[in-house]
Amino acid sequence: MNTSMKRRDFLATASTAVAGTFFWQSLLNAGGGNPPPGVVIDRSSDPKNLFLGAPSMEILSDGTYVTSHDWFGPKALARTDVFVSHDVGTTWRKIAEIPNLTAGMLFYNADALWTIGWMPKSETLPHQSITICRSTDGGASWTTPLNDSSGVLLSDREYFCDPAPVLIHQGRVWKEVECYGQMESKKRNWATRLMPLMMSAPVDADLLNRDSWTFSNPVAWPTTPSRHAIHGERPDWNVCWEAEFDHEKLGGWLEGNALYDPDGNMLILMRVDDPICDGKAARLNLSKDFKTLSFDPATGFVSMPGGCKKFVIRFDDVSKRYWSLVDWVHPEDADAPDKERTRNTLALVASDDLRSWEVRSIIYRHSNRKIGFQYVDWRTVGNDIHFVCRLAWDESPNCHDSNYLTFDRIVNFRTRTRQDDDAPFA
Repeated sequence: MNTSMKRRDFLATASTAVAGTFFWQSLLNAGGGNPPPGVVIDRSSDPKNLFLGAPSMEILSDGTYVTSHDWFGPKALARTDVFVSHDVGTTWRKIAEIPNLTAGMLFYNADALWTIGWMPKSETLPHQSITICRSTDGGASWTTPLNDSSGVLLSDREYFCDPAPVLIHQGRVWKEVECYGQMESKKRNWATRLMPLMMSAPVDADLLNRDSWTFSNPVAWPTTPSRHAIHGERPDWNVCWEAEFDHEKLGGWLEGNALYDPDGNMLILMRVDDPICDGKAARLNLSKDFKTLSFDPATGFVSMPGGCKKFVIRFDDVSKRYWSLVDWVHPEDADAPDKERTRNTLALVASDDLRSWEVRSIIYRHSNRKIGFQYVDWRTVGNDIHFVCRLAWDESPNCHDSNYLTFDRIVNFRTRTRQDDDAPFA
């Protein structure tokens, strides 16, 4: 049975579970056009001016699913909305709004739900700052960051983050964030000013207290030399990849994943903006004392399908592999002029070592490049993946400006192959 059949079975189960109410409401939410895939959690009331961003999800110890998203666009306010599901994603209910929080990433630790994001400059914050909020009631209410003992973690300069994953590993909480440096003076430069750094804290520490956290140095985007050797065989999924490339044609890095490699070394894998070819990420290595982050341009750029757009990588203890859901540039879209804005194919990818990746299966594909399946966050549940997706669909002005937040699942993800590719949408 292919994925599309499994997805229809899931939606049929959802409609039966709630006497059809939520299923048909999801169709109505589509605004009269084709319904989006999965279950609709939230939808923009103004798809030309108000967009849904930064999807995040977590599963609590009692089985409650929690998801959140922020808003962007001409009519957006700085705010994060929180939703819960008590029936494994079949129905969702909004339970909270977190004012001023952008790009929050949910995680569960020490019998509490947390979110790390950034807040804009205000009367209490001298700069755009990295903050953390805690909820002890499943996401219904949240602490307010006011100072360095109540959730303001980085505020001495301008900081930024997007909803890249929070990693809990070796008794610590890990998160990549960025500060602003100097922007390169070239046409495509929007991410060259972002300087990633790693922050971490013991899982049993007071995470609201800045003194509990260790911060590495920030690392600037490399500007010299202009060409760097890339080691390894050319992957057949990316016709653009060459033994060398000119990094000055790239637009910088952002949205890094805190990870550990098979040897136990801590690292950050950054999204790399490559509008021409796609398929690159950048590895930054962290020292054993967690304080020194470094990047070697000669070896740090690695091949990764979909590396031009945001990805969430998680290690699976069962398969002993790293997995992600990425915006892969399908061969049929090889002529797209900007690969960073080619988000109409969502693919499941896997790696043994974070350097060599395999496209395992296509989950969503649409022939229209205005459609965007993006910024997916996900969790493994038994043999399946359950995920939330920021979706630009039908009424959205382009693939980036999402008008939906949806929930879906991938059945038996570890054994999927290209033979299990989902049928494309029209």
